[in-house]
Amino acid sequence: MFKKLFITISAGSMALFLITACAEETNESTAMESSLDTGHQDASIMNQPVDFSSPEAVEKTLQNIRETEGDKAYNRLESTLQYMLVYDLSVGHNEEKLHKKLHGMTPEEILSSRRR
Repeated sequence: MFKKLFITISAGSMALFLITACAEETNESTAMESSLDTGHQDASIMNQPVDFSSPEAVEKTLQNIRETEGDKAYNRLESTLQYMLVYDLSVGHNEEKLHKKLHGMTPEEILSSRRR
């Protein structure tokens, strides 16, 4: 009796989580398609390419993000950069390689690359 109840509850829970995940994915892809259809990107600094060509440019870019988007966005991006510096094997704890890899990406792309 309890075994059937447990199986039913587990199956229902998994179905609920899958439906929710599919709904979120659909919302993101719909939003992305609508921004492509209109032909313009959001004017936010989080959607503009970053300049990581030199250490000074990196600092200037991060300060610009802090000033326009606030400390929360700055801290998320800084945390992501530190995470990538440590765990991304292609950069091997080398800030120059990390900056070269990220040059031209938007902050949103950098943040989403950590989630993959």
